[in-house]
Amino acid sequence: MIADYGDWFTKSNGAAEAVQAASPCYLAVPAFPDVLNEQMEYLIGHAGHNAAGCADCQRLTEVVRLLMRPFE
Repeated sequence: MIADYGDWFTKSNGAAEAVQAASPCYLAVPAFPDVLNEQMEYLIGHAGHNAAGCADCQRLTEVVRLLMRPFE
């Protein structure tokens, strides 16, 4: 189960509102599922790479291991 962190960003101490008010180039926080999907797409791009010492290939291996753990 993936936790919903949507409320975490809105329960700040007001710093985000202060930055938003002070800066016209403030970017809104992307939705958690969008970030997760983007990261997974990036890692899946390394599926056929398998280069020794590649940090992204190691991340992909670790993510696959964690995601498959419930099925072991």
